[in-house]
Amino acid sequence: MKNWVRGSFRNRSFITMLLATLLPLLLCGALMMRLQVVRSEESLTDRAQAQLEALSGALDDFQTVCESAMKELSAGTVVHSALRRGGGDSRTLYQVLFRAAAHLEDYVRLDVYDGDGNCRYSTANLSESLDPDWGVLRAAGESPDTVLHAGAGGGLTAVRAVRNYAGAVLGYVAATVEQAGFDRMFSGLYPDASEVLLLDGRWRAVYYSRPVQAQAAAEALRGQLLAGGPLSGGGYRFFALRHEGTGFSLVLQQPRTFTDPVLQAIYLTGALMGALCLALSLLTAWILSRYLSQPVRQLDEAMAAVERGQLDVRLETDRSDELGRLAGQFNRMAEEYRLNLDRSVQRQRELNETRIRMMQAQLDPHFLYNTLDTVKWLGVGHQVPQVAQLATDLAVLLRSSISGEEIIPLERELELIERYVDIQSVRFEDRFVCEIDVPERFQSCRVPKLCLQPLVENAIVHGAADREEGYVKLWASEERGDLLLYVSDNGPGIPEDVLERLNSEEKQLPGGHLGLFNVDSIIRLHYGASYGLSARNQPEGGGCVWLRLPIQREENADAEGFDC
Repeated sequence: MKNWVRGSFRNRSFITMLLATLLPLLLCGALMMRLQVVRSEESLTDRAQAQLEALSGALDDFQTVCESAMKELSAGTVVHSALRRGGGDSRTLYQVLFRAAAHLEDYVRLDVYDGDGNCRYSTANLSESLDPDWGVLRAAGESPDTVLHAGAGGGLTAVRAVRNYAGAVLGYVAATVEQAGFDRMFSGLYPDASEVLLLDGRWRAVYYSRPVQAQAAAEALRGQLLAGGPLSGGGYRFFALRHEGTGFSLVLQQPRTFTDPVLQAIYLTGALMGALCLALSLLTAWILSRYLSQPVRQLDEAMAAVERGQLDVRLETDRSDELGRLAGQFNRMAEEYRLNLDRSVQRQRELNETRIRMMQAQLDPHFLYNTLDTVKWLGVGHQVPQVAQLATDLAVLLRSSISGEEIIPLERELELIERYVDIQSVRFEDRFVCEIDVPERFQSCRVPKLCLQPLVENAIVHGAADREEGYVKLWASEERGDLLLYVSDNGPGIPEDVLERLNSEEKQLPGGHLGLFNVDSIIRLHYGASYGLSARNQPEGGGCVWLRLPIQREENADAEGFDC
């Protein structure tokens, strides 16, 4: 996979675009989904706490009114009289009971028990008798306050002892709230979809809005509480609030906003949407990567074609962006490469032609060398020293021409020039003088072999030889790191047409000046178009031809002042 991505710009573009489009979308979708669930749960919790506070407030109101009514009843003379006399004016007592019950709404039943636990008076049907030595009556007899008690089958009973002036228990006043009473007490304080459970201090059910399941629900919650886990069950959430006045616990059971099936449906929908987004992202990334990578692929194919030698390959594009400009630069590069190759081939062809012309302009040097060696010894044998010296000088020149070296030190080149001047002096009967003025620091510079001989020959033959006192001078200088070798004469000067052709950038072959043309061609082929031969006529008369060469030092030579 790593190599697949790295091996192609299109694949990298595809993966990058896919990640750039898909990851943010999936992350945002998952985050929004999770935030929605969390926010819904938080909202459910806030509403549940508010509803529990309302239920606790209703229970507070009931407790306050109930406490006040039972204090009034237990201290009233009517109840005391009825309990002391064993009957008394029951009509008056019932009026008092119903008036007190009216304050407690119609969901509370008031009962009056005698000291033996027998129910004497009640706002409803008479209740069963209770044992004063056990349960709630005993607790009420031992407490100066109202005692709350949860019935075995549900419901809440508040009992307060009625005492005489000596503190003895005459009887008991009880207020009882049954299932229907709690229904009316809590009505409208919580949604219909929720359920309310009231548990006493031992987590026994006092009230449950679904009475059939009260005991089972209380036992399940008690088991979860003892296990130390959170209150939960099925598709519901449970919220508990302890009522400080009674010590009871209010539990609100609410259905979850997102039940397990709903969450599964949401996650399934999210997964399907993610798969759809993946498909769309794949399609989009593929189209974009193909669009972006097509110019790169074309450029890669074109470069491969150029590497195979197909230099006529060109990229056609109508783009004006960076890739379009890159394609244009490639076209220009390929064209320049083709032109450079053509120029290189042309230079090689010119070099070959120059070599052929040089070979055609000369006789076989080996044959001449052997002939000159014979002439030399004939001159020595016949005691003609000039002939022997001429043969020796010419043999040195020929031996140098047939040697394998193409680049030699300037010092050796000057030695060859001296040999050549000696030969021409004999030929022209000493009608000219040649001065060589090259500083020692240039002696080790490397130059093409026999590059100066055609310049000296041209100065002698076309310049100084026609004078009675001809003068040829050879000197050297340095200019911007290049070596300049000058040859001048005091002859009639160089004709303008020849001068123009010698100084033109694309030199044409001057008639009768084959040597000069060959020297210029060899220098340009060796060192480049910025080097070669130039010419001018001097103000004082005569012509001057010079060569421009890069300064190159002979290996192991000791240059003075600069590197050659």
